[in-house]
Amino acid sequence: MATAGESKPLLEGKDVKNHVPRTVTLWSLVALTYFAIAGGPEGTETMVQTAGPFNAILGILIVGILWSIPTAMMTAELSTAFPENGGFTLWVRAAFGDFFGEMAGWLQFVSGAVDAALYPGLFVAYLGQALDLEGMHPAASWTVQILFVAALAALNLAGIAQVGHGSILFMCLLLTPFAVIIFIAFTGVFNGTTITGWEFESKNLVETVPNPDWHAFLAVLLWNMGSWEGASVCAGEVANVREVFPVALAITFVIVVLNYALPILAFAGFDDNWDAWDNGHYIEITRSVGGPNWGIVLGCAQCFSVAGLFANGINKNAYQICGMGEQGMIPSVIATRLSWTQAPWVAVLVTCGITCAMMPLGSFSAILGIDMSLYCAALLLEMGALIKLRYDQPDLERPYRIPVEGFWLWLLFLPAIVISTWCMFLGGWEVQLFALGLLIGGALIILVLGYLRTNYPQWFEGVEGVQHFSAVPNGPAETKADA
Repeated sequence: MATAGESKPLLEGKDVKNHVPRTVTLWSLVALTYFAIAGGPEGTETMVQTAGPFNAILGILIVGILWSIPTAMMTAELSTAFPENGGFTLWVRAAFGDFFGEMAGWLQFVSGAVDAALYPGLFVAYLGQALDLEGMHPAASWTVQILFVAALAALNLAGIAQVGHGSILFMCLLLTPFAVIIFIAFTGVFNGTTITGWEFESKNLVETVPNPDWHAFLAVLLWNMGSWEGASVCAGEVANVREVFPVALAITFVIVVLNYALPILAFAGFDDNWDAWDNGHYIEITRSVGGPNWGIVLGCAQCFSVAGLFANGINKNAYQICGMGEQGMIPSVIATRLSWTQAPWVAVLVTCGITCAMMPLGSFSAILGIDMSLYCAALLLEMGALIKLRYDQPDLERPYRIPVEGFWLWLLFLPAIVISTWCMFLGGWEVQLFALGLLIGGALIILVLGYLRTNYPQWFEGVEGVQHFSAVPNGPAETKADA
């Protein structure tokens, strides 16, 4: 036990015997992080509808610099300092204690669940657009959604290495059609006609809408540019985590910005009816300029997008609660793994069940408001943890360290803190009340966990074979490395 005044690192020892094999490599981590943040260009149509293509591109660049880069750097520093599953829950717990670590986990879990609840319905919608169907019978729609959930739950049960490989495949199948269309579009920048004969208006690229809906624009923009810490929850599965994580985040940032900006520039040249730009409009534009076969191709790409988003949404939440179980923050049974795939099957099934229960919420705007309120509250705790640990644990080993200190560290994160605080209150009063109810519900669950931990400590023993991190409510921590 560390005594007062000692400077004891939060992590003792670099190697742990019998650790679960780390099977996630660089490009698998890039794909997992990509789907945690973006998962495709969809969503940017609403940004164009509410503010025009010029403001959409400008917003991506500004928010990328002020919000995304600091949170990506935070993730790189703390994921390499706490290289185990659970990610941000470990950071916040180390900085502020058990209650806030568990609250960060609750907020992120519910945020991720309501987010993932969108994707089965979106899959059906994109499939209908791809096949140009007028509508799908409710029974058929629910059948497709159930099969969609079952297939991607099975992928997660096959192990995180398979999820990583599947994510690379989904990313390639998603981005290749967009890359082809973007190339074709840019051949028409100078003469107004592409190599395929499609008309292209370069002047559209700098247009704005007469009365921008800044509230809706910023909500969708921030939703598209957040969750850089998403893949931190599976840090315990990443091979050579100290070197791989910072590189993966840097690569993903470039991909994400291009993933959003280039389709806006390309598709805006084909269609300046900004009012018509809504989710799925890229498919309609492609069909109108290139014919039905092009629409089918891009529609299928969007289906691969939501498949990757859902698979990684389940992966993120499952490894978050698996990591919390490994550390004894919640009952350790949650971290139970399949012997032949090493997948945390209890966590995967719990995550799928809760996500499916939230699917009837339905409304994108309602889910977006709830999602962003909860996510930004958790993000504020995570940024606070980074700053507090710099002061409380200056000697903590940080294989990657943000290269600023003191005032400059505060200055780097001040815009992100302001943006996150403002974003918590983007939704209407109904959304705020619902989010408040979830916050109170989370506090009650944490109190119940505290009672159970006191009375049934054997349920919270954690898992051998991982590095353990302790809560630090008022000073240095005691940690152990299980043999």
